[in-house]
Amino acid sequence: MKGKREFILKNVLPFHTGWTILVIIPSMALYGTLYYVLFDFSVALMVFFTLFYWGTCYLILKAISVKITIWFDHNYLYLKKNNNRYIKYAKADIIGFCSYDYETKTPQLRNSKIYFKIFLRDKPNIYLHDVEYRIRYDEEKGAELNRLLKEVQKELHFTKIKKKNNFQNIYWYSSH
Repeated sequence: MKGKREFILKNVLPFHTGWTILVIIPSMALYGTLYYVLFDFSVALMVFFTLFYWGTCYLILKAISVKITIWFDHNYLYLKKNNNRYIKYAKADIIGFCSYDYETKTPQLRNSKIYFKIFLRDKPNIYLHDVEYRIRYDEEKGAELNRLLKEVQKELHFTKIKKKNNFQNIYWYSSH
């Protein structure tokens, strides 16, 4: 591992974002029921309960998020969740990935949220999504994500192929 550049990403959800529904729906049912039983639809308290609902969802997602450490050697991509052991993935098994274009200089398209979806041959995909949903661009985090994107492209010999999502500046990166 010496001499290799490690990338550390904090507050990462390492699963498909669809699984967040397991946090959102029960929280909504709990707060909706409490609100109905206790206050019988008082509009002033609806805003208060909505803020508690969003805060609860955020805190639960933040609590289940992990710190991801990523690095490469000649043949493998290594991922470590929190302080667990590294899991290695053969570079040959990675067929492509989707990510924001962290290299863009256009102010409206710059993004500092973590978004990587790595597609593997004959294995489950790897998902790395940010818990944070900031609109404002974070210079330091954006620069680190740009360095990570460049390193992943270099290590896997991938290039930006095509735009996958016109609204969020997400691209498909692959060798073909």
